[in-house]
Parts: sequence; C-alpha cells; structure tokens
Amino acid sequence: MKIHTIDKLNLGLLLASFILACFLPFELFLFGYAFLGPLHYLTETNWIADKNYFVINTYWKYLVLGAAIIYAMPYVFSLPIFSQFFSESIILFFTGTVVKYTNFVLFFILISAILALFYKTYKAFVLSLLIAVLLSVWTYSSEAYILINGLLLPTIIHVYLFTVLFMIYGVQKNKTKYGIINIALVLGLPLSLVFLDIDIFHYQFTQGVKNNYVNNNFHALNANLAKLFGVYDDLRFFFYEKIDLKIQIFIAFAYIYHYLNWFSKTTIIGWHKQLTTQKTIIISVIWVVVLCFYWYDYRFGLVLSIFLSVSHVMLEFPLNVITIRSLFSSKLKINRK
Repeated sequence: MKIHTIDKLNLGLLLASFILACFLPFELFLFGYAFLGPLHYLTETNWIADKNYFVINTYWKYLVLGAAIIYAMPYVFSLPIFSQFFSESIILFFTGTVVKYTNFVLFFILISAILALFYKTYKAFVLSLLIAVLLSVWTYSSEAYILINGLLLPTIIHVYLFTVLFMIYGVQKNKTKYGIINIALVLGLPLSLVFLDIDIFHYQFTQGVKNNYVNNNFHALNANLAKLFGVYDDLRFFFYEKIDLKIQIFIAFAYIYHYLNWFSKTTIIGWHKQLTTQKTIIISVIWVVVLCFYWYDYRFGLVLSIFLSVSHVMLEFPLNVITIRSLFSSKLKINRK
C-alpha cells in the first residue's frame, strides 16, 4: 500500500475515531483499551525487539523486563484471588510499599533509554545506570514529577503526543498533502471540542460502564487533566458535566487513533514482516487469553495486561528519543539551508 493511500486511510481513521468518541466517549475507550490495546502491545513489542530495541547496548532490555515486573506487581497482588494464597503482610508489601516505586522505575527507564542510545561498553552501561538512578531520585518527590511521569507519560504523552510527533516526522520525510491534513486534524479535532455542543448526543451511560471506568481508576487521568486545564481547583470527576465529557472524548479519541494508526502503518514500517508463523500463533494465543480475562472480569483483564502495556511503553522510549532528535536535526538542516 502506497504512502498516499495510507495517508488517506488515516484521514478516515482520524474522523471515525473522533466521531465515535463523541457518541461513545466511555464505551469506546473501554472497548478499545481491552480489544485493540493488547494486540498493539504484543505486535509493537515484537517489532521493537526485531529492531534490537533501537539501542546500542541490548542489555537495556533486561532493565525494562525488571522494571515492568516491578511496575506490574502491585496491580497483580491487588486482585482478591491472591488473598487466598498469600498473607496480608505480603500483599501489603506489594500494594503498599512496591507501588510507591512504580513512578521511579518508569522514569529510571526513560533516563536509561536516552543514555542507552549512546553507551557501548560495560563500564559506560554501569555509569549510565548510576546517572539514571541519581536523576530519578532527584526528581522523585516533586509534584510535577508525579503528574508528568507517573500519570501523563504512560497515557496522554505516549498515545497522543508521541503519535503526533511520529506523524510530523513522516510528513517531513514524504511531504504528502493528506499527511499534512492529518496533522492538522489530529491537532484541530481536540481543539474543536471547545466549541462543540455535546448536548446533541444525549448521553446515558450504564452502571456497568461507570463501574468499569471508576473501579479501574481510569478517571484519575480525567481528574488530573481537568485540574491541569484549570477547570477545577482540586481533583474532581463527573460523568455528565460538559467539561468532563469533552475531556473524555479527547482521551477516547487519542487512544483509539493511537491503536488504529499503528495497525494502519503496517506496510510503511513493515512490522508484519517480523511475524513468523510461530510468533503469530503465540501473539494470537496471548491476545485471545487476555480478551477472555477482560470478558470474564474487566479488572482481571486489565491487571493481567499491565505488564504488556507498561513494557511496550518503556521499550518505545528509545524510538521516541530518536524521533524527537530527528525532528530537531531536520529543522536545523532546513535553517542552515
């Protein structure tokens, strides 16, 4: 499929994602997160692994593995089923103590990813780890650190900001008309929510949708975005307030298009070429198993897919850094001309 055709396809996906998000802001997000999310995590992780994680020193992948396990453990041990097999003190250790360091490991991997692009020797590897630890500890307790790294980095920054940057990078390389239109849309559609009269949608959310959204703590992102935008002075979330609905439309749009954009780029970056028959079977089986858990209990499926989710976010860090560096280097070349 040619780039021109893919750009036209993405134009349709952008509009479809936004329209569906307007009509089904919570339902679309919950469905996409459960159905498209795990398949995205698995296929992108396979592609990144085939690219040697975009770093010079591949020891870095073991850091990601360890960090993802630490990050996922508090969520796993929060499931009621584990209370039957482990003592209260063990469960409290993971849910009360280890959980305090999830933000730390995420930021640590981000710093180490930046450094992993450059170090080659074992000594440099160890030195970079020390630098990453010091930077992580230095910023650990700040409010901005908790908001940006703990909440926004694995969510909106990952699914929206980096998606926009990838699109800009693609347009710089190919400069297609539809590519430019898509960038205008991905930036302009969320801004159009300021003027959109959402009363026309007559929202009515079922108790199941409300429970799945709140019980899985998805609403923390909404509340923090509302506070960040100056809507509320503290953390608040309501299902039927206009501003909360518009924030949710943006979140649903950002996530759904992030997933669809990845699958639409199959022929551009060729991530499907690394899918051998064996890998395809493994990925398909894991995906179906995760879907079954989501179907059985949304919370159960979410917790079991946390490791896949956070590891793919971490593994993408070097690619994010490379993309940002390429964007700036391209601008420098243009200015020099």
